[in-house]
Amino acid sequence: MINKIKSSRLKWFFWIYSSTIFILLILVFLLILHKNSYRIGGVFSTFRGLVNNVLTSFLFYTIAMIPYLFFVLIKSNVNDYKQNKIKGLLKGIFLKLVTPVTILFIGNKILQSYRLSEMLTYTWDSTVENNSNKINNYYNIDNKQRGIHVFNISRDIEDIEELKTNNFEWITLTPFISQGNYNEPALRLISNENFKNRLKKYKVIKEECNKFGIKIMLKPHIWLSKTENGKWRSDIKMKTEKDWDNWFKNYSQVMLKYAELAEILQLEQFCIGTELETTVYEKPEQWKTLIQKVKAIYKGKLTYAANWNKEFEVVPFWNELDYIGVQAYFPLSETDNPTLIELERNWKKHTEKIELVSTKFNKPVLFTEIGYKSIQGTSKKPWEWNGIKNVYSKISKKEQLLCYQAFFNTIWKKTWFHGIHIWEWQAQGTSDGNNANFTIEGKPSLNLIAKYFKIN
Repeated sequence: MINKIKSSRLKWFFWIYSSTIFILLILVFLLILHKNSYRIGGVFSTFRGLVNNVLTSFLFYTIAMIPYLFFVLIKSNVNDYKQNKIKGLLKGIFLKLVTPVTILFIGNKILQSYRLSEMLTYTWDSTVENNSNKINNYYNIDNKQRGIHVFNISRDIEDIEELKTNNFEWITLTPFISQGNYNEPALRLISNENFKNRLKKYKVIKEECNKFGIKIMLKPHIWLSKTENGKWRSDIKMKTEKDWDNWFKNYSQVMLKYAELAEILQLEQFCIGTELETTVYEKPEQWKTLIQKVKAIYKGKLTYAANWNKEFEVVPFWNELDYIGVQAYFPLSETDNPTLIELERNWKKHTEKIELVSTKFNKPVLFTEIGYKSIQGTSKKPWEWNGIKNVYSKISKKEQLLCYQAFFNTIWKKTWFHGIHIWEWQAQGTSDGNNANFTIEGKPSLNLIAKYFKIN
């Protein structure tokens, strides 16, 4: 009898659990289809790459458990009613539903109270804002780019005006290139239909940017669908020479298409790669060949976004590009509550290495990315992506603010330094500032950056 009950429970579990996963995947497919304006081209490859990533996520399987848990709860309450009628039902609801929900609610309130308990006094200075119809074009004065990576901008181009108001003169567009495994050459290529759709989308953004005088850098990123064993795009390495040739053939197809798009729309800057460290070490000549192919198509400024940890010091093709690009997630402290002096001291150490590379190649340095989460400890490992820490760690707009302050107090002033492209800005007003994410929207850091971008 007991075995029969257990077997029945298992059947219910597998039926509900598998049905939930199936429904979730259908919803994901429909969302991708909707985002692609119900055009089938490219949807299946995007869906396949996303599914490969989702199916390795513990969170996905946890969410898929929720319908089954509701089923168990309802069935348990039905049994309570059968045994003790209304009294049993009310007792069951109180013990199995009301009490756990109340505990979770109170626990969450306590957690959020702790996370938002930082005391930061900051007076917003609206006098640094640019309320004219155009950018002030400070680049012509100090030769520094003032940029930020912008996402979801195509749906709400009002964000471009807000960035202009805060003295940004560049935006960075970041299309993602899907690759499955780090050691296999297959990438999602760009079809003619995808190219036309992307061209149409970016043309709208370019036209809006032109109204304010804002320039654009196009900076494609590889996105690995499978990230097992901690592998990411810096670890991309092929098993055979044939695979290396195929990888560069595929990567070149994508980048040359984007170079063509950038030339058609007259985008002012193009980044030929981002944090592809091992490929640079292993195959420098193939990179140089790619650069020449890009130059034959695109006539604007070129850079490459090298990782902060050693890569930028050894890239062999800086002479072929206009700027030395650095993903500037340098560690700035060893504590959770660093002082401004500590942050500045560490910036100065990194500055020495950066300046040596600039002098060696006689090229200006551009921070193709720089960013800090508004979370306690962000200065220790600025490169850490949004993860479980974002759920429970203390939100610290102060530490984010101090990190940017230290940057402006040190390296921003250097004559060989050519500017920054901050990570990140999520369009459509998705941030009220009370989060641990990289975005500066709604946070004091936005006003601080506007202040230092302004030239009196």
